Amino acid sequence: MASMRHFIQGIFILLSVFFIWPTNGMADDWSSQIVEHDVDPSDTDSGIVKSDARNVAGYMKNASEDGRLLVFFGGAQSFRQTPNIPFIADALEHHYRVIMIDYVYNPPGTLLCDQSNDPCFSDYRKAKIFGGAPMKGLNVSTPEGLVARTASMLRYLHRKWPAEHWDQYLDQGQPRWVNIAVSGFSQGAGLAAFFAKTTTVARVILLSSPWDHYQATNSVASWLSSPSATPADRWWGMYSAREANAQWMQKTYAALGISPDHIRLVTDAAQCKPGSGLYLPNHWAVAELGCTPRTPNGSFMEKPLWDLMLGDGRGRDEDSAP
Repeated sequence: MASMRHFIQGIFILLSVFFIWPTNGMADDWSSQIVEHDVDPSDTDSGIVKSDARNVAGYMKNASEDGRLLVFFGGAQSFRQTPNIPFIADALEHHYRVIMIDYVYNPPGTLLCDQSNDPCFSDYRKAKIFGGAPMKGLNVSTPEGLVARTASMLRYLHRKWPAEHWDQYLDQGQPRWVNIAVSGFSQGAGLAAFFAKTTTVARVILLSSPWDHYQATNSVASWLSSPSATPADRWWGMYSAREANAQWMQKTYAALGISPDHIRLVTDAAQCKPGSGLYLPNHWAVAELGCTPRTPNGSFMEKPLWDLMLGDGRGRDEDSAP
């Protein structure tokens, strides 16, 4: 998992371009303003034995202590290890505390379910989120499910740094999800969406996923249109019109019930080219990995879209009205 301090580059670009602040020493100054904790998942719970990287928690020192928490599930390991994720930098700027929860990426749902039928994708996402529900090709223990990983991380943060008040996001040792925003990229966004269907959260922000569909029937997964515990006005989604699965995300976002004015479409081409570990540049461009398109002055063209979806981490969501 990328270190939170590595996001200084993203914060530096966001602030120096959009606020026209002096740039000399800015990166060092903002580094000193971030509280960061990089944590091995196994340190939070001895039952967690499989992980791809590390959990990361962080916030700006000038953020309100009772600011909203954003729990973020990344995509492939190459994304989670990138040194620059401007979407996360933007969340910090919007007064969120951020926790990036690591998990085992492989196997992807498209590998297990592409040629299958319902409820394969539902079973897949349920297993990864809650654990303890094995399916063919995937066996996730209960402590290694995303919900348990998040709870373990929050409890660990509270034990290690009680003065930081991470316990405000806990209720009897479990995440107080109604006050927590969830987000993710690629596979992580699909997991965030499935979870928000089952559990009421403060906000859900989907970056380029889910695109759960079955080739055999040319149909989207039925879980997408199931009743949602999270109200419709809290759902936000974003993807690139140039992505290979853009036509499917148009259908899956509609099935999820996301209001058209809560969907942001990226139309500009990625600034990167396909390469080793980077085979879907327009997909990656929605959240970065060196691919997000920029204006001639270097600003991220997608920042206004991220701003709208994030709203205000202090809970003043009227600021996010489209």
